[in-house]
Amino acid sequence: MATNSLDEQLAAEEQASYEKIPKAEMQGELVDDDVLKKFKKQEQAKKLVAWAKAEYDKCKSARKTEENDWYLNLAFYNGYQYHDWRAIAGKQGLAEEPNPSNLPRITVNRIEPVIRTEIAKTTAQKPSATVVPASNDEDDLLSATAGEQVWESIYDKNKFQTNVLQKAEFWRAITGNGFIKTFWDSSYKGYETTKEIDQMTGQPRIERRLAYTGDVVHEAVSPFHVFVPDQSEEDIERQPYVLNVYTKAEEWVRQMFGSVLPKDFKPGKVAATEIQDSALMDLRGVDNAKPDAVLIIEMWVKPGTTKWLPNGGLITIVDTEIVQYSDTGIPYHHGQFPFSHLQGIANGKFYRRSVIKNLIPLQREYNRTRSQIVHAKNLMAKPQMMYDEGSVDPRKITARAGIWIPVRPGFAKPTPVPIQALPSYVLQEVQQLHSDFEDLSGQHQVSRGESGGLTAATAIAYLGERDDAYLTTIFHSIEAAVEKVAKQSLGLFVQYVEDSRLVKITGADGSFDAMMLSGADLASGTDIRIESGSALPTSKAARQALVTEWMKMGFIPPEDGLRILEMGMLKQYYNTIKIDENAAQRENLMIKKVTEEMVQEFEQNWNDGAANGDQDKVDPTTGDAMQVPPIVSVNGWDNHAVHMEIHNRFRKSQAYQALPNIVKAEFEKHISMHEQALQMQQMQQLQMQQMQGEQESSQSGATEAPLQSGMTEEQLG
Repeated sequence: MATNSLDEQLAAEEQASYEKIPKAEMQGELVDDDVLKKFKKQEQAKKLVAWAKAEYDKCKSARKTEENDWYLNLAFYNGYQYHDWRAIAGKQGLAEEPNPSNLPRITVNRIEPVIRTEIAKTTAQKPSATVVPASNDEDDLLSATAGEQVWESIYDKNKFQTNVLQKAEFWRAITGNGFIKTFWDSSYKGYETTKEIDQMTGQPRIERRLAYTGDVVHEAVSPFHVFVPDQSEEDIERQPYVLNVYTKAEEWVRQMFGSVLPKDFKPGKVAATEIQDSALMDLRGVDNAKPDAVLIIEMWVKPGTTKWLPNGGLITIVDTEIVQYSDTGIPYHHGQFPFSHLQGIANGKFYRRSVIKNLIPLQREYNRTRSQIVHAKNLMAKPQMMYDEGSVDPRKITARAGIWIPVRPGFAKPTPVPIQALPSYVLQEVQQLHSDFEDLSGQHQVSRGESGGLTAATAIAYLGERDDAYLTTIFHSIEAAVEKVAKQSLGLFVQYVEDSRLVKITGADGSFDAMMLSGADLASGTDIRIESGSALPTSKAARQALVTEWMKMGFIPPEDGLRILEMGMLKQYYNTIKIDENAAQRENLMIKKVTEEMVQEFEQNWNDGAANGDQDKVDPTTGDAMQVPPIVSVNGWDNHAVHMEIHNRFRKSQAYQALPNIVKAEFEKHISMHEQALQMQQMQQLQMQQMQGEQESSQSGATEAPLQSGMTEEQLG
């Protein structure tokens, strides 16, 4: 067995360097324990607990219909498709429909692959984020660069794409609602690992030390755990409050809140129907209580919601005890609820609808039709028999081939009950159900990489585009949710990270980049944007079109186009091009730093030069002959075609037209430098191709010459 190298060990240490202890959803930084202890002695504390629990009960009752739909959706996704969610002996549970005739029950789960495919599509691409500086000031530009570094680091460290987004998307696909919680976890421990040489042995060893505590954390939260009071308000930030309700074991509760819980605190049993827990979910019934479980109600309140918290705040209730209390508004400086909502099909309500609700009737009919076909096939294989009573021993009438059945003299032989062949419309109905499934789910065969018997390119393209259009609203919801998550993540970093810490990101080529950053490096007012459409997947045709467009624009050499598609390198090239696009956009911002102050400085130089008889300068309002050193240089590693495209795109904007002429002159100068560099690269490539061609030609000639002189291949050998 091969042993891992020291570098691999080091990488493994880095992967495991962020260890967690069991954490509360929120930590002590958000609340003041002294304020809490003082408040708990007041009569108002009991009234606040009573109000919060009453609101929780209202929220549960208001969305009961939606929850029943969610349970049924889960049941059908998991293959319980001859069931219904209804009251059983006074309790809600999954009840199987009776089958008195004991007919076949065929289940062909068409819903599960639909959901799996949908989740795969919606999470295939990483939404592209750009940090926008607050101004063209140099500090803001540097702050924006630092912001991008921090967000990429948080994204990678939390494995956002796989551990968070995919889980949230699962709940969105099943119920129509997924939630991502963004919070500061003070129990998070960050370690740094270094490779040192042991002075005694001379062998390398790994040193590991605690670098910092506390970090931004993301969690996918089940919609069963998130409650809002206004069912008609679609925007979560317009809700007066948000409840995050969950259960934890007694040990966990005492570890996190032991200091504020009374010594005689005893957790009771929590009914499984109280709050759905995906880890303990049993779709066959929910009549079992959860032992050793404590109900925790975390309530985020906006100002003006209740007289008990007039300024808003945060309270966390364990059983009947307040364990966290803040009455000065949302504790986070960004002032928002720490929940981002991934939304399914719009229905005019806060809790959206899943496509499964539309597919369940089709799934029932599909199963029923397939069962009928199987039943008819069974009758044909083993038909019902008619015989004169007493003519034969019925036990000898079986489906076995080649047997002899004795018939008593004077009686007619047994005859099978006539069975009519299945009408053609039954099979047609199966095909129609197939088609209806594809239409309602937005997943035709072509969008799954299958032609489905289609040969016309236009038909295939039409169906593929229609399926992508179905998911467009979902992609936009994902982009909006991720944008909110990113903004809140940067806000928490600014709020809590006072000392510089090492922030690492993984580059497009797999390399690592690192910077020492603190919250102060981002505090100049940066904002973050998710590029619209960046989460959309690309079909094979779309990938081909994209590569073709890149070749036309000069982003990639024509000889590389086919290789990109054949070797599956599109994503790598896309990331590389994206790096150059972002760099060019930063160059645009830096060039724009030629502000009115600089123009005034040039004007002063002009006036001074004119007074001294120096006529080398011109009027700065025209910028015709102003000699200014290049503000932004051109690098040899730049993709000049990409840079020129981004620069020229900006030159076509209204913002560019409003710039002073001297700034426009700088853009002209910079683009001209890219053009010259690109021409130089092309000339070098042409020369190399010519030299390679000449070398190949000479080698070919040297090989052929002996053969032409009459020597055989054997002789040459």
